Amino acid sequence: MLKSSLKFLALAVPLLLSCASCSRGSRGGPPPSLVLVTLDTVRADHLGAYGDKAAETPWLDRLAHEGIRFAQVASQVPLTLPSHATILSGLLPPHHGLRNNGAGALPEGTATLATLLSGAGYRTGAFVGAFVLDRRFGLGRGFAVYDDEIVRDPGAGTVLEAERPGREVMDRALAWLAQDAARPFFLWIHLYDAHAPYTPPSPWRERHPGRPYDGEISAVDEQVGRLLQELQQRGLAERTVVAVAADHGEGLGEHGEQTHGLLLYEPTLRVPLLVRGPGLPAGTVVRTPVGLVDLAPTLAGLLGRSLPAPAGRTLDGRDLSATLRQGAEPAPADLYAETRYPAVFGWSPLAALRRRDLKYIASPKPELYDLARDPGETRDLTDQTDRTDPSDLQKGFAARLAEIEAGAVAAPRGAPDAETRARLASLGYTAGSSPPSPRPDPSSAPDPQRMVDLFQRYERAHNQLKGGQVEPALTLLEELVGADPHNPVFRGELARAFRERGELSRAVPLYRQAAEDAPDDPEAWYNLAATLQETGQVEEARGALERALHLDPSRPEAHNTLALALLAENKPEEALRELQAAVALDARDATALNNLGNVLRGLGRTDEAEQAYRRAAAAAPRYAEPLNGLGTLEVERNRPAAALSLFDRALALAPSYHEVRLNRGIALEMAGERQAAAAAYREFLAATGRDPQFAEQRRAAEHLLARLAPGPGGSGRR
Repeated sequence: MLKSSLKFLALAVPLLLSCASCSRGSRGGPPPSLVLVTLDTVRADHLGAYGDKAAETPWLDRLAHEGIRFAQVASQVPLTLPSHATILSGLLPPHHGLRNNGAGALPEGTATLATLLSGAGYRTGAFVGAFVLDRRFGLGRGFAVYDDEIVRDPGAGTVLEAERPGREVMDRALAWLAQDAARPFFLWIHLYDAHAPYTPPSPWRERHPGRPYDGEISAVDEQVGRLLQELQQRGLAERTVVAVAADHGEGLGEHGEQTHGLLLYEPTLRVPLLVRGPGLPAGTVVRTPVGLVDLAPTLAGLLGRSLPAPAGRTLDGRDLSATLRQGAEPAPADLYAETRYPAVFGWSPLAALRRRDLKYIASPKPELYDLARDPGETRDLTDQTDRTDPSDLQKGFAARLAEIEAGAVAAPRGAPDAETRARLASLGYTAGSSPPSPRPDPSSAPDPQRMVDLFQRYERAHNQLKGGQVEPALTLLEELVGADPHNPVFRGELARAFRERGELSRAVPLYRQAAEDAPDDPEAWYNLAATLQETGQVEEARGALERALHLDPSRPEAHNTLALALLAENKPEEALRELQAAVALDARDATALNNLGNVLRGLGRTDEAEQAYRRAAAAAPRYAEPLNGLGTLEVERNRPAAALSLFDRALALAPSYHEVRLNRGIALEMAGERQAAAAAYREFLAATGRDPQFAEQRRAAEHLLARLAPGPGGSGRR
């Protein structure tokens, strides 16, 4: 039964609305506002409200006391992007089309809480903590503000700044809230902090020694507290529905899975869900299992609205709002879950179905568990005969899973571009749309449960490579490729390791094999092209790039790399067109913007070049190259003082950016500071040594330095 300790909460005093299109509350006041907070990677059993006595989660525990706590909530997929698509749309992953991180976009026309409420006149704002929810994946539709400004660092290789701390996300969200608190609003806040690697800030790091994951959860709780306090101080708490849910859990070593995404056991699927709002009985617990797929229809119902279903179909999620207001338990329903992530590695995808206490996992070796008697999923009933024939149960579960998959839709997709793959890699994910390398028998794709050890070793090698530990990563990756030679991810990571160690001759054959195995995969052709270009095989590199762009013209980094190949062939106008295409596809690609500035400057279009450099600097504030470009423009405009300021800023960001030292010397000479200019030229010559890539610049520096020398042939005594 649904237990309640308090009567219904009273509605807030009506306030005037600035928006005539918003529906009125039952007493003529404004409709309730909605705040949705999604906590990435938070297990329910690591919150105080869910029984963890060691947890420090006072604000989440308070929300549970003031509202409804759902005791058994299942994520429909243990991956951030597809889970959030389900949370916002009320559709299962097969029915909204997003099945993996980094692949595709929510189809146009898919109704979400944001499209529903923006159409009803609500202010809508979203503030996300990680690139995995970038607007390119389609979740931004319906939000007037979609703040996904994760700072980019083009000089960081694959270790890109793909997340931002919860404090920064909450700062921006609360500033948005303060702009117009009187009008009904829908505010979505995504806090990514509890995702691996676990690096809690002080004081939570010190308060949870040896338990960094719990420290991260406490840090997230602190940000939730800031939000709840802000709502209270602004008089919004009594007329705002507040929902807090996690998108998925975390393995923490159970069933051999340290993180999430590979398997479908409860540690990665069971999540917290807390809801507080007008008309909801406080301090109650819903014990019937529900899914995150039910959240969007239920929240819409609490606002007096109905979330539209796709044309000709029904929503997968249920509106539980009336049941919750009545203090009753929802009717039981089947709970679906899936993960397609293993298929990226060439392994079998998984699906699961929970029916009351029974949970079936469809895999090469199906599993069946009674969660009431065996919550740890340690006794597979398919191996037992002390109850109804497991084979009969399996047939029923399998038929229902097949029915769900039969209604699957495809999300619009190109293959994830290089930046998407790199930024997801920095979060620990492998992007999900590359076709796996062919196995001798595709139906023999390995069971992910049997590959857990290899997956853990891959994660270790990936983290080593990300941290610059190339040698141990190489050793581990060679072992992994030997153990699973048809695994495209292992082989691609090994090629990247060889490339980072400078052994391009060993990387190229691996990339060639990838292109042969998956001739329709633009990523395979792009990796081959980029490596060939580094080896100086420009003509073949250009052919591979053109193949990549033929397969997927929407890849900005391929346009950028092709532009560099065209510049090497002295074709600046053609290079300009490729860079303009790259920037049109991604207006915040700082590398492409900087290269665009360089080409425009070379063509004498200095005003346009300045604009491109400034856009690059704004997109990546710690990127030194556009500052060098702007400084060079100031030199050409005979404004050495302005140039020196820009060159100094560039060197502060990148002390090993030697070209800036040469340009700085030229600016000093223009300013009449001959001794300082000579010192700058000497610094450049000392820094570049015998590096052949600076041969031309070294000759220029030696000439400029000789010009400043006193005596015959020099200008030191002008």
